[in-house]
Amino acid sequence: MKKILLALLMAFSSFTLADDYDEGIDYIKLDKPVKTTTGNKIEVRELFWYYCQHCYNLEPALNAWVKKLPANVQFIRQPAMYSDRWAKGAIFYFVLEELNLLHKLHEPLFNAIHLKKKNFKSKASFVEWVASFGVDKAKVEKTFSSFSVRVKTNKAKLNTSKYHIQGVPTIIVNGKYWTDATHAGDRNRMLKVVDFLIKKESKLE
Repeated sequence: MKKILLALLMAFSSFTLADDYDEGIDYIKLDKPVKTTTGNKIEVRELFWYYCQHCYNLEPALNAWVKKLPANVQFIRQPAMYSDRWAKGAIFYFVLEELNLLHKLHEPLFNAIHLKKKNFKSKASFVEWVASFGVDKAKVEKTFSSFSVRVKTNKAKLNTSKYHIQGVPTIIVNGKYWTDATHAGDRNRMLKVVDFLIKKESKLE
């Protein structure tokens, strides 16, 4: 009987700890929710920067986690822009997006910066890098300077300020809550906090 009670107590403790995430400690609730773009699906948005080592370190776990998201959730990446210094990373992302190359070059770009130590100090160096994958160089140059990339970059700067985040990587759930490794404790626990927030939002559907 004692063994059964002990087993039940341990199971209950594990369950309690798994859901023991507190507003203001493990995650932040926005005073003013930001409008989502995913229709009737729960929006999960990662704010990141290509030059951020923590963002790079999160990628393997994040990619595996995204594959297991429920059908009622849509994941979105957004390059963060705190200042003009961050614009370079945002422009890279939107150039790849416009060229429909994110699926192919998002990870290689992270690797180029963090493993191969490519700084891409000029537009030409980035254009050459993309062209090295068999993409027309003139098309990359045109896209880099395009109106659509400029608009998206400016929008990214405005959107970053709306979330009142403190650093990257940060994950925002349904425009209402955000968490990062600092609040959650580490990057793996951060994803568990996001799972908790997704369940919290799912109950409102």
